[in-house]
Amino acid sequence: MTPLDWPAVAEVGENSSAPADRDRERRRIAELLRTHAPPDWEERFGRDELLDRIIDGEPLQMFVMAADIRESTLLMKEAVRFELFARTMDKFVSAVRRGIGTPGGWFDKFTGDGFLAYWIVPPGPQEEYQQRFVEAAGNLAHTANELIELFHTRVLEDFRRNSRNLSDGVGLSIGLDAGPGFLVQIADELTVVGPPVVGAVRMVTAAARPQEIVANVYLGEHLHDEQNGIYEALGMTATRESRPTKEYPKGQEVYALTFERPD
Repeated sequence: MTPLDWPAVAEVGENSSAPADRDRERRRIAELLRTHAPPDWEERFGRDELLDRIIDGEPLQMFVMAADIRESTLLMKEAVRFELFARTMDKFVSAVRRGIGTPGGWFDKFTGDGFLAYWIVPPGPQEEYQQRFVEAAGNLAHTANELIELFHTRVLEDFRRNSRNLSDGVGLSIGLDAGPGFLVQIADELTVVGPPVVGAVRMVTAAARPQEIVANVYLGEHLHDEQNGIYEALGMTATRESRPTKEYPKGQEVYALTFERPD
């Protein structure tokens, strides 16, 4: 293929409707999923049903987490030994993968100065779907808090020991959103796209300082309504605020999530 060649784009589901072709496509997509999926994804989500929705380009209810390591470029420049900086970052990303995968989350990618992850709510009977929705939202919020705590109590200490100077602006911020998203293949990788990805990135940008967790209004309303109910054990408070964003410079409603600190 020359640089100017442009292969035809297949229609969604094209050439994968016959049973043999469908099974082959399921195996191919399953292999692409393994690098992102939680360990028990085949049992947790219903393997074939999830794979078919991805193959057919159907939307999936998702909870998306976008994280940003604030001033990461400055942190790298101030490192006394670059190899120690890289080792600390590698340890953090590995811990993030484990921390997200254990409660059923999917790790999409490390972006160089942050990461993208998501929780999927598979379709099902209304009562089962609602239970999974509640679980995913709670796991998302709880994991976000755990990752903030990990970075600021453990990871930042390792960076500090290897820094000539350390800005007060260094830290981890997280944005959250929920809605229908898609898993699509881009350059031999499956990646998450759709409105909740855009929303989560917008929310992390709206975070005013490190250690903030900011949720878009749809997810934030749900967490706020149940903060003293089904999510009471999280010790979470969801507070409605107005933050300027690129799309809404005069202010956009968001929910800032705070958590009780253990004594």
